[in-house]
Amino acid sequence: MTALSLCLIVKDEQDCLERCVQSAQAAVEEVVIVDTGSSDATPQIARRLADVYAEFPFKGDFSQARNEALRRASGDWVLFLDADEELPAESARALPGLLAEASRDVGGMTLARYNFFSNSGFYVTPELKLHRRHPEVRYERTINESLWEAIDRTGTKVVGSGLILNHFGHCRSLASREEKAARYLATFEAEMLQHPSDPFYPAFRALILRTLGRFDEARNLAEQARSLAPMSPLINMFYGHVIRALGDPQRTLAAYEHALSLAPDDPALLNMMGVALIEAGRPDEAIEYFTAAGQIDASFLHARINLGLVAQSQGRWAEAADLFASALAANPAFGHYDWNAHVEIDYFRATHFETPFGYHGLGYHLAYARMRADQLGA
Repeated sequence: MTALSLCLIVKDEQDCLERCVQSAQAAVEEVVIVDTGSSDATPQIARRLADVYAEFPFKGDFSQARNEALRRASGDWVLFLDADEELPAESARALPGLLAEASRDVGGMTLARYNFFSNSGFYVTPELKLHRRHPEVRYERTINESLWEAIDRTGTKVVGSGLILNHFGHCRSLASREEKAARYLATFEAEMLQHPSDPFYPAFRALILRTLGRFDEARNLAEQARSLAPMSPLINMFYGHVIRALGDPQRTLAAYEHALSLAPDDPALLNMMGVALIEAGRPDEAIEYFTAAGQIDASFLHARINLGLVAQSQGRWAEAADLFASALAANPAFGHYDWNAHVEIDYFRATHFETPFGYHGLGYHLAYARMRADQLGA
């Protein structure tokens, strides 16, 4: 049997830590929790949940804190989660078999992380959350910490797991999100000064500034990042995200087309190309991109939602309802909704979403499509 350790670093996470651990508990043999300076009930909860608990004062370096947890893990593999993440039941059930069958040349696996907002909007990121435990595999970078380079140096590779993960960090209050954005902006700016040739620091600053409505600054930084790494599909996709927030469909299309030319089989780019085509008034052309994204990576469940939105826009209500229901069955978190989202004034939240502007949450679209399908069938 392949042993799996669940690792977390936490601070003031009393409201979500238990749900996170419980979501993965059936798949893991060990829980390692490192508290980095909580002032709430997190330490008491963590001691109850963990097989291994430690305290490690945070010194501004996320990799240092994560590596403290890794140092204490004993499993063959490590699943590293954040406290505001939850592993869906289907992913938890699939983990043991997936790891047992992994070939020796696989050193890590990504999960498709659905980052939800309180109004059920979302964006998706492939996150390296699973890795084979190895003494030389440790996190690097002070912020935006990464295992990719360390795994590569072991001569193994990172592959997609086909599994999904749900992240609810953006469901926190707007004040806490803006406070976090300010901290990250300051840290990224300091890192830019230390590493002026690294394109990821201006790129991530651009994405954060986009969320705050500081679009001119975001565009300048996105262009700076692209000049540092003109052939990077990811950096070019980030540039497309920023241009999309400016409300220029044609330039957005051009940006995603260029990124896609660098990585024609990237499901994230295929999906965003489809989104851009809908926003440019060309939904028929979007269908092939969403279909391809879902075929390349089955964990890209939102490709079904976007296909459903195309069907909805064209009056194919029963087809839209089936697609929406299929996505919801595969990941019930798509139905997450907090009524307080109605009164939260966050003007730029929708610039994150990897669905067309105007997406109101899967629950709304599913209910409306079913209602219209019933009306037409009557």
